[in-house]
Amino acid sequence: MSEIQKFTLILFKLPDGRIALQRRTQDAPYGAGLLGIFGGWVEANETVDECLLREIKEETSLNIAVLKPRLITDFIIKSSDDFDQDRHFYLYETLIDNMNFEVYEGDGAEAFTPDEIKRRNDLTGSAQYTFNEIL
Repeated sequence: MSEIQKFTLILFKLPDGRIALQRRTQDAPYGAGLLGIFGGWVEANETVDECLLREIKEETSLNIAVLKPRLITDFIIKSSDDFDQDRHFYLYETLIDNMNFEVYEGDGAEAFTPDEIKRRNDLTGSAQYTFNEIL
């Protein structure tokens, strides 16, 4: 039996309450073309916090030295049609001033209120679960 895969997720919260989500590319191996939460899987040689900072640097131009990420919770999503393995997620949040940042992985960022996000039908499975079951 393999060890459960760990992932970090980061909610980039704007002053007006909206949350920035990542538009995944059409050729992404998971959630192609859908909106997802920024983050990624924890590599074997790193802690969850190290993974979070690495993912922010890999995926955005945001300056990790000024961000103050805070762990909100962690949760497990059981395997399903969209992902064939159980996953352990660590959900963080941090405030950002605006949407003026580059997205290095994906097709950009889009911001919505939590209520708008919950009504969308173009979210990855993990984003749907996070907004509908956790937040």
